Amino acid sequence: MFFARRSVASVRPLLRNQQPRRFASHAAHAEPVNEGVGRSFYVAVGSFASSYVLYRIHKSTQDAGEQSWISNLIQKWTPDEKIFEERNAIHTVAMEKAAYDRHLFQSQNPAQAYDLKQPEVSFNSGAPWNVSAGSQANLSAVVAHYDRQNQKVEESRVARMKDGKVVSLYD
Repeated sequence: MFFARRSVASVRPLLRNQQPRRFASHAAHAEPVNEGVGRSFYVAVGSFASSYVLYRIHKSTQDAGEQSWISNLIQKWTPDEKIFEERNAIHTVAMEKAAYDRHLFQSQNPAQAYDLKQPEVSFNSGAPWNVSAGSQANLSAVVAHYDRQNQKVEESRVARMKDGKVVSLYD
């Protein structure tokens, strides 16, 4: 008997949470409705019929040896071949120019060497501690080379300015 009471007690909350049955509801069964063919059917049939009629008109005028009004309409609104040739030529020139520029920019490598403005500062700018005797190279030849190069540039600039031409510093 205890077993029967325990099983009934566990089923009771399940029965309480069920939705009650309503037998008076007829919402699921709708009345049958007679539907028409629809607008798309008539549009499709009309399109087929009108295309057949246009084809027969076109065929009858071709048999007579003259062009149909459809062909005349197409020729009227079709641009001349000369316009297409001009557009293609302009487009080809623009594409060749773009390809040339792209090849030009992509073929340039980064600079392998950099000109030094002050070589003595750049080479000797390390800390003086923990430097063993005789480890630093003699850079007087490098400094002399850059001094000569800067002197030549300055002389050429002064010579150009004497001619009366206004020249920028970076020429």
